[in-house]
Amino acid sequence: MSAPEHVLPETLAARPHDRRRGIPIPYVNEKDDHTADFAAIQSARVLTCARERLCGSCGQPLGWWLAFLGGPRAASERAYLDPPMHPDCALASLTLCPHIARREHRRAPEHRISADTITPELMTEAKPDRWVMGICRDYEARIIAPRTPQSHVLFLAKPFKRIRSWSYTPDGRLTEDPPQRP
Repeated sequence: MSAPEHVLPETLAARPHDRRRGIPIPYVNEKDDHTADFAAIQSARVLTCARERLCGSCGQPLGWWLAFLGGPRAASERAYLDPPMHPDCALASLTLCPHIARREHRRAPEHRISADTITPELMTEAKPDRWVMGICRDYEARIIAPRTPQSHVLFLAKPFKRIRSWSYTPDGRLTEDPPQRP
């Protein structure tokens, strides 16, 4: 199985688009001036997602099912720094996000990252060799280091009801792995 076809959910299609890349700006990457910082998530928006149960990609209320997307370690611990998404938004991010879609894509170099960008201690720059989508119904949100510039939200997913994963082929494309049980 290959990566999902580029199907853009309506809520994600309605987001402001980055002119240079031609893709929707995820809710958590949109700055106050409606431009994007694809190298960092905006902590105030992440907090809003946690408090109001919003999708980190489209910014709309989450439904019954929600998806977390990350590497195998995040999935095994069910602990994420990025907010949950609608399952369709998570599927779209597999093709829209260059960092995920292409094995060789690297994060922005230091000189392109805003001076006020904070990297939480729990974050790793290492790119996983496999992306895991865990689908569940709920999560717990913990604010780490509240009321400090280093504060961030740790999302703890409830047990997954379904798990899907994608690995990179030798030519660097994502391919869905055979189904697995939670």
